[in-house]
Amino acid sequence: MIGLLLLFAAPPQAVVIATPRGVTTVPVSNDRRGAMVAEPLLVAPLGVALAMDGTRATVTLGGRGFIFQLGVPYVSAGAAVCPLAGEPYMARDTLYLPLNWLAECVPRALAPRYHWDPTAARLDVMGGAGATPPASPPPLAPNPITGLRRHHTIVIDPGHGGRDPGNPGLYFTDGRTEKDITLAIGKLLRAELLRRGLTASLTRATDTLIDLADRATYCREACDLFVSVHVNAMPPGRHRTRATGVETYFLSEAKTEDQKRVAEMENDAVRFETDSPRLPAGGLGTILKDLQLNEYLRESAQLAELVQGAVTKVHPGEDRGVQQAAFTVLTTARRPAILVEAGFATNKDDGAFLDSALGQRKIANAIADGVVTYLLEFERKLAGAGAGR
Repeated sequence: MIGLLLLFAAPPQAVVIATPRGVTTVPVSNDRRGAMVAEPLLVAPLGVALAMDGTRATVTLGGRGFIFQLGVPYVSAGAAVCPLAGEPYMARDTLYLPLNWLAECVPRALAPRYHWDPTAARLDVMGGAGATPPASPPPLAPNPITGLRRHHTIVIDPGHGGRDPGNPGLYFTDGRTEKDITLAIGKLLRAELLRRGLTASLTRATDTLIDLADRATYCREACDLFVSVHVNAMPPGRHRTRATGVETYFLSEAKTEDQKRVAEMENDAVRFETDSPRLPAGGLGTILKDLQLNEYLRESAQLAELVQGAVTKVHPGEDRGVQQAAFTVLTTARRPAILVEAGFATNKDDGAFLDSALGQRKIANAIADGVVTYLLEFERKLAGAGAGR
């Protein structure tokens, strides 16, 4: 989990590719989408082959097919999915690929033949000119911002999107709905985590609908944490505008009627999907039963506690505490996973806070605080376990 963009004070202007045919310097395009490499420039040094099918791009490298979707920050190679630091796009018939595909995804999928040297911004193909076998990495110095010593990847899921608006946002302005607020917070959270030296990606970076059961699948091997961001709402009634505050959920069986209400509200997004949710065999009940024995249940609860505590410090509403419920969006995560209900769109004060740029940034920064605190504690546990061996 290298987090390419964070290993340099600024993204590199070029990368070096060393192969058996020689050493090639490939320029990097740094634009609003991030650090990108033009696919045609990789043909000569790496022998990549490109096949386009609509918005689907298959790039073959080292005998492995990497499947990209234009505008989507992920690439798949077989059963593995790798988050990208940007979105692949076409410009004048040229495919541009995020640089971290070369830096992170290719070495992971094609190890040990392909090796990335972050200090030199260099991709070595074993047997290449001047290439040396990768040595065991030395212990990392603490990140000056966070104190973290390891690389960590977080997948951020802005709830809803596309034809699924989420709740209508009773107190949002300019026709904004839940999907707009969650995307704004998600982008700010990603930017803040990147600033702090972590790798972070979004399940959606545009107004796109992604099936509930698919979202957390991006948090598997190449991921440490999954954070889904949503906005709460109360149904019509005399208490509709009174409920206020933030609450953070982890996946388990709901214990209260309100927990069931929130889960049903968010799970109802499945009606916007073209297919029924693709849950593993046995359905949600089996998943919840298995989770009772899953180490990530405890870790998810701890992550939820830390994020909840951080967000309530900046939120104008009540501290509604850590909750648990059967959210479909969390079922496919195989890492600690939480869902943050960042306030009530049906409350005037909450709505104004969520609708403001300052409120969105405060929430994003607070979630980042909770995530970093969790990861610091996680690293301390690993260090303690290693010392006890």
